[in-house]
Amino acid sequence: MATTDRGSPSQSPARSAGSSLSDPARSTTVNAESGTRLDPYAEIIRLARTTTSRARFLSEAARCVVRAFASPYGALHVRYGSEVIQDEHHSGPTDPQFWKAGLQEFLTESLTEVRSRAKLLQAKGGDAKVAFLSAPIFDSSGPAIGALAVVVSLGKETDWTPRLTTLEALCRLASFCAEFLGQSESRGRGVRGGAGGERGMVQAAACGSAEEFAFAITNELRNKLGCEQVALGLVTRKQVRILAISGLDQVNRRSPGVAHLRSAMEECLDAEVPIAHPRSVDWGGPRATSEYPLHKQWHAAAKGDAVVSIPLRLGGAPTAILSLRSRTDRAFGQDKIEEIRGRTEPLAPALALTRRAGRGVARHAWESARASVEALTAPGHWGRKVVAAVMVLAVLEFCFGSIRYNLTAPCVVTPAHVRHIHAPAAGTLAAAYAVQGDRVRTGDILCTFDHRELDQQRLELLAQEEVFGREHDRAMAGDGPAEAQLALANQHLVRTKLDIVAARIERATLRAPIDGVVVWGDLRKSIGGVLVQGEPLFQIAPEDEWTLELEVPESAAASLAVGLPGLFAGHADPQRAMEFRISRIRPTAQLRRAQNVYVAEAEVRANGDGGIRPGMEGVAKVQVGQRPIWWVASHRFVDYLRMKLWL
Repeated sequence: MATTDRGSPSQSPARSAGSSLSDPARSTTVNAESGTRLDPYAEIIRLARTTTSRARFLSEAARCVVRAFASPYGALHVRYGSEVIQDEHHSGPTDPQFWKAGLQEFLTESLTEVRSRAKLLQAKGGDAKVAFLSAPIFDSSGPAIGALAVVVSLGKETDWTPRLTTLEALCRLASFCAEFLGQSESRGRGVRGGAGGERGMVQAAACGSAEEFAFAITNELRNKLGCEQVALGLVTRKQVRILAISGLDQVNRRSPGVAHLRSAMEECLDAEVPIAHPRSVDWGGPRATSEYPLHKQWHAAAKGDAVVSIPLRLGGAPTAILSLRSRTDRAFGQDKIEEIRGRTEPLAPALALTRRAGRGVARHAWESARASVEALTAPGHWGRKVVAAVMVLAVLEFCFGSIRYNLTAPCVVTPAHVRHIHAPAAGTLAAAYAVQGDRVRTGDILCTFDHRELDQQRLELLAQEEVFGREHDRAMAGDGPAEAQLALANQHLVRTKLDIVAARIERATLRAPIDGVVVWGDLRKSIGGVLVQGEPLFQIAPEDEWTLELEVPESAAASLAVGLPGLFAGHADPQRAMEFRISRIRPTAQLRRAQNVYVAEAEVRANGDGGIRPGMEGVAKVQVGQRPIWWVASHRFVDYLRMKLWL
């Protein structure tokens, strides 16, 4: 299997939490005894209330996580001082031994790094993908004491980030709840200075937006700590957006007090350490008076109240800023700040998930696009940058480039010139030597008429000519000039009749007037029949000159013009294309092939090998000229919308 090792979800863009909860790593699991669907967050909180053993709690919490992800195998390793907690769980029909070696090795590697990790595996012969995911488990004092690793099936997807975020949130919740095992709900509410603990996570699941969840956190902290004001801001693109301020239904970002507060939060974001002003007596942190002037300004704007900002981390980077304001006599000490951060930081994953789940479609698309751009502009990933550059060039070419636009239309081959042959006189057809489709040369016999009667007339006239010749000779011998002249005239008359009969005998044999092909005419069934004078017998067309009749749809008729070139390919031989040029466009439309078309004529020449025959159909591509690519791709659809919507 091919593997890919990835880091924390904060290093790559993620999908919304709403979409991640619809994946196989679902936000609900099924209780095997009751068959009801359970929220894994609520299930972990329930285990914390009902379990007194830390080892048992972490083991059951790991089992809950494995069921929530429908994971075939999961492994847990936690060290509390000298106590080591190791456990493994599996679900489904697969053999857990198949995953054990690989996941245990992945878990061992994860124990050396205090961050969430993922490794993508893909079968070489298929599209199925699985991922090894791991998230650290923390002690109440802050350091990581172990990790939980699970196997997650991705199907055909490749985005494992939302599931890794969900796993990190569940592990942080388990780490937080492990400190309050066996406490009742009422005692859970009274946790020292916490952000509501269990109640906060339940509220996160019930809140419809990040602002609502932040409002609940800030007001609860204000009540528990007795502060004058608590504010919570979310980190987005190296800036802080204030989600909620205790006691205020809405946050007016133009208010001077909010502006001071936001500046102080961003100063804390840049420093990535808690900042307080003024410092308490036991303060051991940095000197806020000289190093952090924005908190000094906030302190002055708050009329001398003590102020503090605490970064809440997720995946090693600040994801939210918690700011508190209290009376001067209740200045925040370093221990108090660490206690507040330890109680509230486990809520950072839930806040991030709630914020992602509450995004609209437009905002989700915008943030995904922005994250993709940031990933492309980051150092490395040259393959992605090349692909993105190619895509950008393709889009620019589509918008501003042009290509040769060809108008495609069906067409029919017709002869360019046709010689018609009719019956020269009424007579009986004796023989037919040519039929439709035959190639003929000039002088080839096409058919013959019965001329036996004409032959007899010719013989009779020849005899009469001889008689008149003898009479002429006798008259000249008998000294009869008048009789001689009459005999000579009769002889000339007979010769004229002989010429007429000879011409009729010659016309009784019809011959091809030109080289070409017989495009019409088949007299084989008329042999022996009497044909009247002028009856059409044959049509002969030259083989090297043909006319194409292009049937152009009415919607594309405006693009036609006389003189446009093109290529013709017949259905009989599509690989052979012949050039043509439009010579005429008929002015009126005709109904052909059940649609209204305009017929354009084009002349095409053949080489005489029979590649073109009359009546042959094919496709003609008229080269209209250069057109924008976007117009070629969309003009038909745009025209359709205009006709339907009358735009």
